[in-house]
Amino acid sequence: MRFNEYRYLWPPRPEKAVPPSLLQHYADKGWLAQVKLNGTCSVLGITPDRKIKAMSRHKEPHKLWSPNAATERAFQNLPGDGWYIFIGELLHSKVADPKLRNIHYIHDVLVADGEHLVGTTYASRLALLSELLPSTDEGAISHTVVDANTWIAKPHYGNFDQLFQQTSRPKEMEGLVMKDPQATLKFCVKEDSNSSWQVKCRHPSKSYSF
Repeated sequence: MRFNEYRYLWPPRPEKAVPPSLLQHYADKGWLAQVKLNGTCSVLGITPDRKIKAMSRHKEPHKLWSPNAATERAFQNLPGDGWYIFIGELLHSKVADPKLRNIHYIHDVLVADGEHLVGTTYASRLALLSELLPSTDEGAISHTVVDANTWIAKPHYGNFDQLFQQTSRPKEMEGLVMKDPQATLKFCVKEDSNSSWQVKCRHPSKSYSF
């Protein structure tokens, strides 16, 4: 399906939270896990002239951040001349460490060169992400590095309990998100259109128990 002019797409994100006791259940189902970072959900539109149009999950521009040449650099060599839509966490206003600001932690792509990727599996979109934004460094357990302002979420398979324990520090890591790699993308017309194939498990805080 063609995506020739910008329209807001609701980002795939987990609504359901599960306790750590269920981590092995999702590993046994063949789901993958990614580290959940403490950022702001970002719908990252890349225009045909390779500028950034970023929106929050509340369908509004980010209030405390705006793109610049550094954050646009990773997208300058995307193939073709059509729109791209990436989904990720914007690390900026929620993190205390100034070294962890102005960074996009990307974990999905919904539009590639003007093609809306409805019907594609999450596994295929992860493979596409690695082709579109090749990493230059292995980074950390959470991500690989495209450049200083652009990270790609690492998928992990199995040993979710151990991985979860590794995310207890630093505080920028909230826990894990588990996703079904064979789930297909539905039209992003509602906030919960693509929430059924992913769940989150967070370390306890004052706001939630998991």
